[in-house]
Amino acid sequence: MTESGGPDHTGGSPPPAGAARPDPGTADPDPTDPSPTDPSPAGPDPADPNPAEAWTRALTGTACAPMARARIREHLDGHLARLTGLLAATPFDPDDGAAVGRWLVSARFGPHSLQRTIEVLGRLLPDLADAPADRVITLLGAVAAGYAAAARGQVFTEQEEVRSSLLRALERAQDDLHDSEERFRQVFASSGVGIAIFDTDGAVVEANPALVAMLGPEEGRYGEGWHGEGRHDESHRGEPRHGGAPREEPPADARRPPAEPTGDRPGERHPGGAVPEGRRGSSALFTAEDLAVLRADQARVLRSGDDTFRTERRFTGPNGDPMWTNVALSVVRDADGRPKYHVAVVEDTTEQRVLREYLRHQALHDVLTGLPNRQGFLPVLERVLSRPGSVTLCYLDVHGVGVVNDGLGYEAGDELLKAVAGRLTAAVAGEVATVARLGGDEFVVLVEDSPGTPGVPALAGAIEAGLAEPVRLADRRFVLSAAMGFVRVPTRGVDAMALLRRAHSTLRRAERGGRGQWEVYDEVRDARDRERLRLVAAVADAVAGGAINIDYPPVERDGARVAVSARLRWRDGGGEPVRHEECLRFADEMGVSGRLAGWLLDEACSFAAVEGLPVLVALSSDQSRDPELTAPVAEALRASDLPPHRLWLALSAHGLAVDPDAVEDNLTTLADMGVRRLLHGFTCALVELSVLERQLLHGVVPVDPPPEPLAREALAAALPLVRSTGALVVSDGRWPGADLVARS
Repeated sequence: MTESGGPDHTGGSPPPAGAARPDPGTADPDPTDPSPTDPSPAGPDPADPNPAEAWTRALTGTACAPMARARIREHLDGHLARLTGLLAATPFDPDDGAAVGRWLVSARFGPHSLQRTIEVLGRLLPDLADAPADRVITLLGAVAAGYAAAARGQVFTEQEEVRSSLLRALERAQDDLHDSEERFRQVFASSGVGIAIFDTDGAVVEANPALVAMLGPEEGRYGEGWHGEGRHDESHRGEPRHGGAPREEPPADARRPPAEPTGDRPGERHPGGAVPEGRRGSSALFTAEDLAVLRADQARVLRSGDDTFRTERRFTGPNGDPMWTNVALSVVRDADGRPKYHVAVVEDTTEQRVLREYLRHQALHDVLTGLPNRQGFLPVLERVLSRPGSVTLCYLDVHGVGVVNDGLGYEAGDELLKAVAGRLTAAVAGEVATVARLGGDEFVVLVEDSPGTPGVPALAGAIEAGLAEPVRLADRRFVLSAAMGFVRVPTRGVDAMALLRRAHSTLRRAERGGRGQWEVYDEVRDARDRERLRLVAAVADAVAGGAINIDYPPVERDGARVAVSARLRWRDGGGEPVRHEECLRFADEMGVSGRLAGWLLDEACSFAAVEGLPVLVALSSDQSRDPELTAPVAEALRASDLPPHRLWLALSAHGLAVDPDAVEDNLTTLADMGVRRLLHGFTCALVELSVLERQLLHGVVPVDPPPEPLAREALAAALPLVRSTGALVVSDGRWPGADLVARS
């Protein structure tokens, strides 16, 4: 019998009763396999360039599989390709990963091989597939589930074989009593799963060595031939149990009970000796509670009319620890069809269950901090919202984690996150609260409100005070701060995902106010932000689907058209049209500004070439800082055959404030190409005036006139300085005295 539960021979007669059996912790080696057992360590070499070789080394170090090493390696290459493909697939479906676990069982690798497989794949797959940790954990759970299912199926198959052997032995008892007794004895004694035979009253008649090893006490375990509690009296000792030749008596030491059992310790077993009160009439292998459950199952089998029943049961182990098992019950009937015996085949599945629970815990908890992750937190939130009352949800973004990672190393960053987890937990220790890490530097705190729960300002103050204490990292003190978004709502009718979204959007509004700020959810502001974010989310599809249009209003000097302006216009559904500046800003937020700029330049240059007029094109902040900007400009000019001086390209003054070097590099390259260069969103800031003078720009497009008189007058007074450099002032008509008016 192998660890996986499969038979250790494929045909022929079973091994004799006294023959040595292989260690159940290893698989049988193939004598025809020319390759020796790999003497290398079981663990993978981190520097090994071949992941399949690392996996092969781990498996061959745990079992002697009846397969050549090269063949194992070939299989593992295919399984690695399968697993990495599943991790990269969209949508993600981990169920096919169960095939790897089934192969391990079919190849006769035991639970220790499964453990090493989980450890090796847990280290290899994140790098091979570049997949999120939660996908890797879920896929490894599918591998373990496939292994458990295959092992259980193999055991159930063996159980059926055992049952068939028992029935055949009983049916042929009258004709061949001796042979049937020996055949049954071999199956009974050599089986790797536990077998117990009960009489119709539910008392144990006999248990095989595997069951004794599984449930019996550490001392005084009986060997082959041990049988229950003397259900057969002394006058029948030495006689066959089902007829046939007499059986050899077990050694005297094996039949002698332990000295003076007390019977007063919970779960104490007394093989062959006195049975403690509450367990009289039961086998010493089972506690009274466990035996009562088995008897109830036996009664259920008889009532159902079906002679077989399979279930999962928790028994009490030798040391009082819980032991999870798969139990298959069957009824053995006499020649008249009346029940004569009950047979229970018991498989210990504790290790598989512990592994399954471990993987489930890993899937629902953050490995670093031990807090629930997003998958673990959402069920908690849903349960809390299903109860009456109110809750307070705080969504936090911890500042400075990226700086610590880059400056002090990821180990210091990990220590920082663990400190945050501990301090958040301590800050709400007096409340019924759940703290979770949703990913990166984002945490949530869920408080189930009570009459003594403080208000949001007090909660925010408690959290800020907890984070304010400096953390020592790499011999330096680091002060924590976090932006926070709070939502306090009644639980009735609230959706968990909607509540989480409200808290997150409130956090983002708080972050716009500066570091370490917090805000409370505002329904009106949230509705306004949601509409804007809906448009931001839809702009990528609009760019790809051609839903954005371009208008070409005139650019006039003294009423005469001297150029045209390329202006984006997008109407999503029945709402108001989205203006050019908003289209650019939304594209920057969604990361599609490069694609939008290429299309806008192509269309604008083609239109200008046909009209024979210059075209003014204003780009976004991200587009203005793009180091590859000149490539789509050159392509648009080449494809349209437009002279470069007829392209008036306005870069963003905001982009200049963010990354002046990148914007000025683009301005220099565009000048070399002969393109006319402008700055739009011009505020007369010092950096803008410096670039204007150095680059000798063709013109500027000032910002919309500010509502404050002082600011408006200051900007108007600075515009003559702009003209003194030779630059044109281009306005939409709201700035008096502009050189050019770009109609909208």
